[in-house]
Amino acid sequence: MGKRGHGGHHGGAWKVAYADFVTSMMALFLVLWLVSSDQETREAVEAYFRGEKVGAAMKRPGAIHESDSKAFKPKPDDRASKNLAVLEKFNRSMERLRDQLNNSSEAGEDLIRFEFLADGVRIVAIDRSRKPFFLPGTPDFTDFGLFVMNTIAWEVERHPYMVEVEGHTQKGADGVVNENHSVSDVAWDLSTRRAMAARKALQGGGVDDTQFWRVAGYADRQPINQEKPEAEENRRISVVIRPKLDDQIDELKATFANP
Repeated sequence: MGKRGHGGHHGGAWKVAYADFVTSMMALFLVLWLVSSDQETREAVEAYFRGEKVGAAMKRPGAIHESDSKAFKPKPDDRASKNLAVLEKFNRSMERLRDQLNNSSEAGEDLIRFEFLADGVRIVAIDRSRKPFFLPGTPDFTDFGLFVMNTIAWEVERHPYMVEVEGHTQKGADGVVNENHSVSDVAWDLSTRRAMAARKALQGGGVDDTQFWRVAGYADRQPINQEKPEAEENRRISVVIRPKLDDQIDELKATFANP
C-alpha cells in the first residue's frame, strides 16, 4: 500500500510540471506572436491592457467601427509611444556608429568597446600603448584618437542626443610625477583634462554645447580590470550617449537642479 501511495504522489507531480511547461510555452508563443505582429495588432493589444474599449471586435467579427477604431490609434501626447520610436531610431544610429568605429580597429586590439545600457550606450576608447589615444602623459590626442572623436561627433551632432564624457587612468597614472605632485594628483588632473579635451573635440566636430550633461575625470577609481588596476585597459575615455526622452529630460533637470 505504501508503494502505491508513493507512486501516486509522483504520478500527480508530473502533471503539475507538465502544466507549468505548457503555460511557459503559451507565454513564449504569445511573445513571439506579438513580436511578429503588425503595428495595428500591437496597438490593439496595448489598448486592451490600458483598459480602453475595443468593442468593435465584439459587435461583429471582422468589423471595426469608426467610433471604436480610435482606441487603436496612439495618442499624439503618449510619451511611451514617442519614446519607443526614439529608442528604435537611436539603436539604429548606434549600430551604424559601432560599425564605423569597429572598422577603424585592427583585429584583436579591442580598442573600442560598446556597452549597451538600459537608456543609452557607453563607448569606451582604450588608450593602448600599441595604438595610443593620447600622447603619453598629456591630454593631447593622437591622430587616431582625434579620428575616433570626430567619428562619434559626426553621428551625434545630427541628433538631439545627450552626451557625458568620462576620463579614466590606470593605477600609477602615466605622466611625470615630481616632488610637487603625487601620483594621485596626476591621476585626477590627467583624467579630468582628457575628459575636457574629449568634450572639446566632440564640440569641434559639431556636437552642440547644450548636449553635454556631464564631463568628469575619475582618476583610477573605476578600473575596468578590477584584478589588475594598473592594466592599461583601465586608461580610457568613455562617451555615454543617450536619446532625448521626455521623462529622461525631466529627471536630468531635477538631478542637476538638486545635486
